[in-house]
Formats: sequence, structure tokens, C-alpha cells
Amino acid sequence: MFAREADSSDVIKTALADVIFLKVDCEKGEGPAVAQKYNVRGYPTYYAVNADGEPVERWIGYDGPEAFARAVAAARRDTHTLTQKREAFASAPSADLALSLANDVATGYDWAGAVKYFRQARDLDPTRADDCTRNIFTYMFYGADDGGFTFDEMKLEGDRVLASAATTGADRVELSAMMLQLARKHERPADGIPYLEAGLAAAAALPEDSPAARTIRGLKVDHALLVEKDTAKAVGLRKAMLPENWEQEPRRLNQFAWWCWENGVNLEEAEALILRAVELAEDAGDRANYLDTAAEICLKRGNCEQAIARIKQAIELEPEREYFKEQLAKFEAALAQKKG
Repeated sequence: MFAREADSSDVIKTALADVIFLKVDCEKGEGPAVAQKYNVRGYPTYYAVNADGEPVERWIGYDGPEAFARAVAAARRDTHTLTQKREAFASAPSADLALSLANDVATGYDWAGAVKYFRQARDLDPTRADDCTRNIFTYMFYGADDGGFTFDEMKLEGDRVLASAATTGADRVELSAMMLQLARKHERPADGIPYLEAGLAAAAALPEDSPAARTIRGLKVDHALLVEKDTAKAVGLRKAMLPENWEQEPRRLNQFAWWCWENGVNLEEAEALILRAVELAEDAGDRANYLDTAAEICLKRGNCEQAIARIKQAIELEPEREYFKEQLAKFEAALAQKKG
């Protein structure tokens, strides 16, 4: 999106008017070496450097022309290196320094560090509370898989975002979906239902072509499953989200089968569909992954022997994949437990 808007946005053009802006393809030419030098972990990553090539600001992700312009302005406003900014913050904390350091550590995927600095920035300058809180929740969400934050901590920040008048209807939908996902991940699905209801209420005021349209369709699937307890309706709505002729695309078959597995529904059809994906897939690695999905479905259906057979087929296709060997051990342990 940035590449497209950089040529059309007057806001971006103005922000870059007095700076040298260099685009680097990190996968071609000298790009990989540059990416390694600056420890680039995700795209897009932006670095503002001084004449000696030392970073004075860095951030990851593109959140629109205005946010990009603010980041460039911050880099131009304080050209001390990030190392110097860390030292300055230790002796004289300020919101500007906290934001610079938050963006710095977030670019390195240090989600806990980013949350810490954004919280400090929020405390130091309450006028920036809305933006800081959105970032706090976002980075908590990114770090959820690492177990760095409790559900209650994330719920507190999510509620603050929802309470903000600056949060748009589309953002409310997306945040509701994120909260529901977190609730499920922490095995507290009931705590996610109020967000599900709030998300659908916000969706009612949005146009059909809203950027949040796909998320809304997903929330309707979840509502059928969790609130209405209508499995057949949920399965039908989930299938309706797939593109035409999805039954002929192995990747789509796997997506749907995995959704069935995650929710523990429609497993008989899911097994048949994932085996169809195995038949259709041309790449051995893909077939192995689909066999792993099939094995997980077999296990959930209580057929440990078949799960073992499927994962052994995956190992034959990809004998170097340690993950598949770990899966085999898991399925064999399940069979041993079943036999007592």
C-alpha cells in the first residue's frame, strides 16, 4: 500500500520533500545484505539514519500517510541516535523519547518492550493516550502467543480502545474480532461473546463494501457457532466465505478443514475434504502438510491409529521435518493412553 500511496499522497510527498528516501528490495541485489546489517525482520521496515548510517529512528508497518508523516517528522525533530535516545530517556524521560524507543523495539519484535514504552509515553503525555493505547493493545495481541500478557491485561487495554470516541466503526469490528480470538486462545470463549455482539452491532452501521466486510462475515459465523449454537448454519456461512470453485483448490480445502478442526465441527466432511486436498496437491511439501491436517482431524475423531498412519505418510514425503516426527510421537502417546 505504501508503494502505491507514496506516488499519489501529497502528505507523503511533503514529508519526504527535504529528505533522501531510498527504497530497498531486501530480497534482491544488495538488499539481503542491507536487511542483515539493519536487522530487518518484517516488511515494510523504515529506517531514518544520519550521515554515518546510524539509526536515529526506525519503525515497522504502514498505517497510512498521516502516521508515516508523523514518524518522519519525529526523526527530523530529534536526530540523536537511538543509542543516545536510550541514554537520554534513562536520565530524563519524555513522551517523545518513549515513543521513539517503543517503535524501535517493536521493529525488533520485542512486543513486551514496546508495550512498556508506549505505557510510559501514555503516562508522560495523556494527550496521546488514544494512539498509545491502540499501540499497546496491538502489540499485546502480537505477543499473545508468547504468553507475555494475560487475557485480563489485554481485555483492559481493548476496552480502553473501544471506549475511545476516536475509534471508528470499522476499527470496532476488527478489535471485537481480535478480542474474540484472544478469548478463545485463552480458553475463555464466553468472555469473547460480548465483543462478538458489540462487533456485529458496530457492523450494522457500515456499508456492505466496508474494509471490515470479511471480518464481519467471520463474526457472523462465530455468532452462529457460539451464540445461536447452530452448527449447520455456521458451516454454511463459513463455506460461503470461500471463493468460487474452492473445492478444487487444495489450499482452500485445507483452510476449511482446519477451521472445522479448530471448532470441533463437521469433522467427517472435513476429513474427506482434506484427503481430496492431498490428492490434488502437486507439491510434496504441501501434501505432507495436508496429511498433517488429516492426522489431527483423525485424532480429534478418536481414531489414533489412522492419525499415526497419516502422519507416517507425511514423514515419507518430508523425512527431514522434525515437526512431523514430534507429531508422530504425540499421536503414538495418544494411542497408548487410549489403550490404557
